[in-house]
Amino acid sequence: MKVGIIGLGRMGGAFARNLLRRGGYDLYVYDIVRSKVEDFVKLGAKGVSSPAEMASTVDILLTNVPRSEDMLDVYLGENGVLKNPRPGLIAVETSTTDIPSKLKLAEECRKRGVGFLVAMLGLTVPQAERGETPLFVGGPKELFENPNVQRLFMDLSSGRIYYMGRIETAVAFKLITNAMGFAQLLVFLEGLQFITKFGMSIEEFLKAARDTAAYNYWFEARREKILKEDYSAYFPVDYIIKDLMYTLESAKNINCPLPMTSLAVQFYVMASSKGYGGEDGIALMKILREYCKSP
Repeated sequence: MKVGIIGLGRMGGAFARNLLRRGGYDLYVYDIVRSKVEDFVKLGAKGVSSPAEMASTVDILLTNVPRSEDMLDVYLGENGVLKNPRPGLIAVETSTTDIPSKLKLAEECRKRGVGFLVAMLGLTVPQAERGETPLFVGGPKELFENPNVQRLFMDLSSGRIYYMGRIETAVAFKLITNAMGFAQLLVFLEGLQFITKFGMSIEEFLKAARDTAAYNYWFEARREKILKEDYSAYFPVDYIIKDLMYTLESAKNINCPLPMTSLAVQFYVMASSKGYGGEDGIALMKILREYCKSP
């Protein structure tokens, strides 16, 4: 089966390494940064020169790019996926974007005879590297049940696949779970600053709080980075802001206030304004430390 990946950033690159390691796929790759393509060619993938070339070659393509405008350009641009797609092509869009852009893309794919699914991603890069990324899928049920799609999804997720029906439902699920997680990260980091004012070390707190209702995903996902004060990005502040703004836009469109999400985004914007936009979300510690006058 010929599979293509467009976008070789942290998640797209992890997908590619996972599929190459598993074998059994004729893998094609594309990224606007040519050196990324060359790196994967060295690992056994085949490089293409444009999304259009990719779409005329593969059976299934995955796209993962940073923003809505990037996604639309990949598909609808001058040399985009929909310029001259192969008959029977199935496109699986995995980027975190706004809902209207996904629906526009679904309609354009329908007009051109391209099957279109969204597979929104759970967790982070280490899981993607191992082929354990939860997938939250929206789109036509017959495409979701396609044997080649099921095989690919299984190898990406190790069976952690959730079919959610409508495209907008899957995207909304991704947006709100991201928002909940990033708000939780803010409260988590706030709590660390609070407890250190009473002489307890962060390491002691992380150990003891495992046996409380406060325990959450971030305790393990960022434990080592927090203890080492390593702010290199697993998921940068500016991407968090992007995702939260997509969530708030969607909430506005359905008249559903999200006051805690609105508050959380302001702290991430403050971190970005201080020059931490390219650092991991735990860079909020620096902002909170200033407010708490912590050492």
